[in-house]
Amino acid sequence: MGSTRDNHPMSVHFNSRDVSAAVAFYTDVLGFELNNVWPTEGEPQWASVHLNGQTVMVGSMMEIPEGTPGREFFQGIYDDHAKAPGGGVLLYVQVDDVDGYHDEIIDNGGEPACEPKDEFYGLRNFFIADPDGYRLAFYQPITMTSCQSCGMPLTDAVEGQMYCQYCTDDEGQLKPYEQVLEGTITGFFMGMQKMERAQAEVAAREHLAKMPAWAGKCG
Repeated sequence: MGSTRDNHPMSVHFNSRDVSAAVAFYTDVLGFELNNVWPTEGEPQWASVHLNGQTVMVGSMMEIPEGTPGREFFQGIYDDHAKAPGGGVLLYVQVDDVDGYHDEIIDNGGEPACEPKDEFYGLRNFFIADPDGYRLAFYQPITMTSCQSCGMPLTDAVEGQMYCQYCTDDEGQLKPYEQVLEGTITGFFMGMQKMERAQAEVAAREHLAKMPAWAGKCG
């Protein structure tokens, strides 16, 4: 069984009320390349488009014949989409230059929902919806300047890194809040700021509550 950290491309399939219109949007507006189409490019019922090794498939909504394996599963997907097109789906697609790509989409007649924005989770992204109501987030990993858990400067951070070495475990995962809190109390407020324990605990809780990783956390 492969590691969850292996880089295997993922594909997504969207139901479409008009496959031709969907293909035109993905290729002409978003700049995807048409990979496969069935049965013909002139009257497609299914198509596959890709961008930077990431694949989006679009297929016509249809009634599934009785006796078809998995009929209830697939029919449920079509029925849900008919009730709420694109409901609850947000697809993230990575690009090399998110700002330049945003401008290209506008030049192609697209209407992104917002300007590219740096997010605390190490991405710069913007959003747009396709003709069937599916939402897409196009993103670029960025290098953060400070830990999103404790605020410490990230002097040797790599793209996408959110937390410093003191806030992560041996696997690089964020430590539980109580562990980070204790380290902030003893290491920063008591050790560096020379506060007494009671004062340091109050200060640490107030400080961490302002950090993106713990926003609103009372402890």
